[in-house]
Amino acid sequence: MNDKALRLDNQICFRLYKSSRTMIRLYQPILESLNITYPQYVTMLVMWEEDDIDFKELGRRLDLKTGTLTPIVKRLEILGYLYREMNPDDNRRIWVKITEKGRELKHNAIKIPEILLNYINMDMEQYQKYVCLLDELGEILEQAEIKQKEEVKK
Repeated sequence: MNDKALRLDNQICFRLYKSSRTMIRLYQPILESLNITYPQYVTMLVMWEEDDIDFKELGRRLDLKTGTLTPIVKRLEILGYLYREMNPDDNRRIWVKITEKGRELKHNAIKIPEILLNYINMDMEQYQKYVCLLDELGEILEQAEIKQKEEVKK
């Protein structure tokens, strides 16, 4: 390999990092009107789908560790959108449940995807193409991560 391989513009990781940060910055002013952050928004997206969910499953769905997810859920609890409840069958497990106020927030958030699509000037066909490509890349990276962990164990 030559030095070209170490150029910043040749790194897929940097392109993903930069695109992710830009996307989140695009969401910020839209989400300010709802008084929530991007991590809180994606948490609420899961809650609007599930209504109630095991805390660990919520973390799995968002690909977040407990230490990262706990403050997000606590803040959404303070805002009145969620509440936590011990699982009556197993005190070690916690259920996260949406409140009526959390359901009402969905009505205010319903236009967010459309607003974002308008900002990025992309039609639904293009959008779906990128979703598929990112899903493929995500799968490739997850498989690479599994392989890497197996090699480290050796």
